[in-house]
Amino acid sequence: MQNTNQIPESRKRKPAKTYEKSSFVDIYKGFQTLLKGEFFCDIKLKTDDKKIITAHKVILSAASPYFRAIFTNRAERNHDLVAIRCVDYTALQLLINFIYSGKIVITNENVQNLLTAVDILELKEVEDACCDFLQSQLCPTNCIGINAIADLHGCTKLRKRSELYILQHFSDVIGGDEFLSSTFEQVMHLISSDKLIVPSEEKVFESVITWVKHDLKSRECILPRLMEHVRLALTSNDYIRKKVAKDTLIKNCLECKRYVFEALKTLKGEELITQSIRSRPRHEDKVILVVGGIQTGLSKTLEYFDPMTEKWHFGPELITNHRRHSLVVIKDNLVFDVGGYEIGLSPFRCVHMLDITENPPHWQLTNDLLVERQFLGVGVINDNIYAVGGSNDRYEDLKSAEVFDFNTKKWRMISSMNTLRSLFTVGVLNDLLYVVGGFDQSLQALNTVECYNPSTNMWTPVANMRERRCCARCRSFKR
Repeated sequence: MQNTNQIPESRKRKPAKTYEKSSFVDIYKGFQTLLKGEFFCDIKLKTDDKKIITAHKVILSAASPYFRAIFTNRAERNHDLVAIRCVDYTALQLLINFIYSGKIVITNENVQNLLTAVDILELKEVEDACCDFLQSQLCPTNCIGINAIADLHGCTKLRKRSELYILQHFSDVIGGDEFLSSTFEQVMHLISSDKLIVPSEEKVFESVITWVKHDLKSRECILPRLMEHVRLALTSNDYIRKKVAKDTLIKNCLECKRYVFEALKTLKGEELITQSIRSRPRHEDKVILVVGGIQTGLSKTLEYFDPMTEKWHFGPELITNHRRHSLVVIKDNLVFDVGGYEIGLSPFRCVHMLDITENPPHWQLTNDLLVERQFLGVGVINDNIYAVGGSNDRYEDLKSAEVFDFNTKKWRMISSMNTLRSLFTVGVLNDLLYVVGGFDQSLQALNTVECYNPSTNMWTPVANMRERRCCARCRSFKR
C-alpha cells in the first residue's frame, strides 16, 4: 500500500528547511506565567533572612552553572529546598526574574548586592551589565569606591577603566571624601603611577599633605613612605622653599627633609636622582599619528590615537593631497612629511612640518628636498633626517641620498647607496642607517643590506638576510 504521507518524487523541489524562532519573547512570557502561578515549581530557594522564592530546577539549571551544579549533585538532587547563603533576598529575586524574563533593572541602590549575588550564581551577563552601569556612573566623587567594588568582585575591565578615570581626573578626585578615606595602599598606588595626570607636581604634594592631616594621629608616621613617591624635582625651587620646606609636617620629619634637599640639589644640577624614582616625568604625552592615505580618494586628514583616553582625534589637515610619502618625528614634537606624489603632478621635493606644541598646530612648508622622491626611505639620526632612494617622475629608481641638518635647517647630498634598489625598508641602530632588501632592476627581491655611517659618509655592505625581501618593514629594539 502506498504511503500517502510521503511527497511524490516528482514534486520534490527543495531540501529540508530549518525553521528558527525569531523571538523568544513568547517563551519568556510562558516562563513568567509558570513562575507567577507557581505551576510545576519544584524548588524553593531560602535566603539568610528565611524568605522563600519558588522556581523550576530545569530553568535555573539552564541559566546558571551554580544551580546546575547543585541540582545535579546526588545529595541535593531530590531536595525541594535549597539554602542560598550570603545573597540578599531582593537581589536574588531580581536575578530569578531575569532568568525568567531576560530583563533586569540595575540601580545605584541594588548594584552592589547584585554583583555579590552574580559572583555566586555565575550569571556573567548580569555581571557585565552591572559593570557597564557602574562605568557609566563614574565621577570624581565615586570613582575610588567603584574601583574598590571592581577589585572586590574581580571585574577587570571596570577596575582598569575606573583607575584610568582616577588618574585622569586626580585634581578633582582629591577634593572628595572618598580620597580622604582611602587607604595608604590606595594613595601610594595612585601617586606612584607614571600615568597620573596633574597640572603640576604641586598637586600631588598637596594631596598627600591633605590626606595625612585628615587623620593625623594614625597617618603622620607613614608620611615619609608617601613623600618617597612625590616627584619634588618636577616642581620649582621657589615652590619647594616657600611651600614644601615650610610645611610643619615636613619640618618635623627627617626623612621628608632629605627628599626636599635632594630635590633642591637636583634642580640646581648638583645631584641626579635615579631616573626611575623622583625625577621621572609623570607620563609621556605620546600618541600614534596617522597622516594621509587613500579613502575613496586621497586623504589630507590627520588622526591621532591617545592611549590615555583610548580615543582617536582629528588633527590639522595636510596642505596637499599626496601619497607615497614618508613620515618622521624629531625632538618629540616636530613631524616631517617628506616627499611623495600628487595625482596629476610629478613626484615633488616638498617637505611639510607640523609643530605639535603650537597653538593651534598647523602644517607649514619647510626646506625642499634637493631631489624629487616618491617611495623613498627615511630615518632619523641625532635629529637629522635622512632621505634615501625612491623614484623620480619616470619611475626610475634612485641611488642618491640626502640629509636634513636640523641645526642649519638645510638639505645636503650625501654619498649614494652602493646598490640600486626600490621598495626597500630603512632602520636606524647605534647611529647608523641601514637599508634593507627591496627590488633590484630586474624586479628580483634582494636579501642584501647596506649601512651608512654619517661620521665617514660611507655605505658599507653588511651580512645578507637569510631570505629575500621587498616591501618589508624594520625597526630596532632591545633584545
